[in-house]
Parts: sequence; structure tokens; C-alpha cells
Amino acid sequence: LKRMPGDDMRFLTTALLLQKETGGNLVQILETVGRVMRERARIRGQVRIYTAQARVSGWIVAVIPFLMYGLISFMNPQYEKLLFDDSIGRTVFYFGAVMWIIGIFLIKRIVSIKI
Repeated sequence: LKRMPGDDMRFLTTALLLQKETGGNLVQILETVGRVMRERARIRGQVRIYTAQARVSGWIVAVIPFLMYGLISFMNPQYEKLLFDDSIGRTVFYFGAVMWIIGIFLIKRIVSIKI
């Protein structure tokens, strides 16, 4: 378990230890564990497919503020001064940064589904 951590290996180890202590049909236990492991792998693949759009949206949402900052700074550098030199501008910047971090955290939390 130390070299190969994971739920599937823990499940296999538990099944083998139980079989060792209580006895039973080892072939049937290994077939069942193998079937469960294959099913879990299949479901993980489906979840990755179903959450692909949300993951791409998360990357886009994460990159857009930097692109907009670069575009606005290029078009009119005075806006950049307004954002960092004025107290209201700094407040808006900090609020936006906090909301950006919270948004990325929430998207990661929504997209990561434990199987």
C-alpha cells in the first residue's frame, strides 16, 4: 500500500486479508475485485468526459482577468494608474482578486468528483 496508494489497492488488500482470515473462494473474490476496479476506472473516464467543459471553462475564467488587464493597459495606460494609484481602484483590484481566487477554488471543487 505504501508503494501503490489508492482506493483500489486498499480494496484489494482488504479483500485478500479478509479471505485469508475467514477463508472462502479466492478466485471469486479476485474476479469481483477486478470487476469493481474495472467499473471504477470506466466511471472515472466518464466523469472526466462529462466534466471536460467545466474544466475548460475554469481555465478560461482563470486566464481572462490577465488578458483583460493586458489589453486595457495596452489600449490606455492611464487606466492602469487609476487602478493602482487610487484608493478606490486598489479596493476594486483587491476585491476582484479575492473573487477570482474564490471562483477558481469553487470551480475546482465542483469539477473534482471523488469516485
